[in-house]
Amino acid sequence: MQTASEDERHLLEKHVEINLTSGHTFDDPSQPRKRYARILDRDGYYDHDGVPTTTGSYNIKRTGGNWKKIYWDDLFHTIINTRTTRVIVGVFVAYAIVIFLFALCYRYISVNDPRCNVGISTLMEAYIFSVETIMTIGYGAPTNDIFYGGCGSMAVILTLESFSGIFLDAVCIGMFFVRFSRATTRACSIIFSNYAVIRKIRGDYYFMFQVCERRKHQLAEAHVRCYAVRHEISPDGTEEALFQTHHMRIQQPDDDIGAFLLMALPQVVVHRIDQWSPMFPRECIPDEYYASTCPAFPDPSQRAIDHENGNRDYNPGSVVPDKPTQTQIEKHLAQSELEVVVILEGTDSTTGNTMQARFSYTSHDIKWHHTFARCVSRHPTTNGALVDFDKFHDLSPAPLDCARPVSVSVF
Repeated sequence: MQTASEDERHLLEKHVEINLTSGHTFDDPSQPRKRYARILDRDGYYDHDGVPTTTGSYNIKRTGGNWKKIYWDDLFHTIINTRTTRVIVGVFVAYAIVIFLFALCYRYISVNDPRCNVGISTLMEAYIFSVETIMTIGYGAPTNDIFYGGCGSMAVILTLESFSGIFLDAVCIGMFFVRFSRATTRACSIIFSNYAVIRKIRGDYYFMFQVCERRKHQLAEAHVRCYAVRHEISPDGTEEALFQTHHMRIQQPDDDIGAFLLMALPQVVVHRIDQWSPMFPRECIPDEYYASTCPAFPDPSQRAIDHENGNRDYNPGSVVPDKPTQTQIEKHLAQSELEVVVILEGTDSTTGNTMQARFSYTSHDIKWHHTFARCVSRHPTTNGALVDFDKFHDLSPAPLDCARPVSVSVF
């Protein structure tokens, strides 16, 4: 039986391509690969210049239940989260309806109560007068009697329309302020690497991706989380559970202390593919259950590094899972259609709003035995850091197994 490193060298020497849909190999590059729909849509995330254009939307449809009641019970957030064109049309319609209703009142008073001296002869004149009133334009009264003969009905209608205008103005100003000040578009300045990489370091595989802030105004308390969404099938193949979500422990930055990031410089996020990782092949997990060395639902996820550095105790006599090969991991990612969903959150220091940027990686977005090219250098004038985002997505070959300790991810 070949070792993990021998298996990988055999694949690289043969230049055999792995079919990510079935797990078998083929030599015909013209054979199409079946691509599955993402749970997080990345289409259009970058424009032609490589600049992020959206924060990533979930490809999830919902059915069943009284969804209309849900939206009407929380009308404020329904309006805030709807499209801008709908909001503008809705505001226009709301003002038009209020103006028209009061125009009918003015027309009615003008026809049925001559004592008020309104002087409106058509509905269009009433509508124009209603617009002047609610917008406080001040063109003047339809007649020379600006007090309308002391008519009580006109006093009531004018008061009601004035308060209606104040209410609509307050709602519109507040609504548009919230829409313009929310941090949704702020997330577009966060850039993720187009590809994630999996590389082997000291005998273990690590999943990595890179992230950075394009603006000079940095986020406060920026932190990252990763989730694996995959399809699961029972060992006997009789049951299937679709779109199961699993939390992925992050080794760098350490999620035990919050997984905080310094977004001013490119940051490499690292997840170790150990036995608690959702990317770990099931076939490598022993049948015997030991809580200290094997994952099992509903136990919380752990990290192998915590056992290795002495942060957690384990039973030395228990069965330790076999380390997977590249082929086994690729097959597992393809068969489960695993997608890594990345969520990066932070607080905008200017507005104090919480921002969330989302991105995802499937097996098609993973490069093996690569690392991220160096995109940070010294500025020739200031001698400070210079980040070149034109090189941010570039990759460089990495050793098949980096056995020596390294201080940075590019070695």
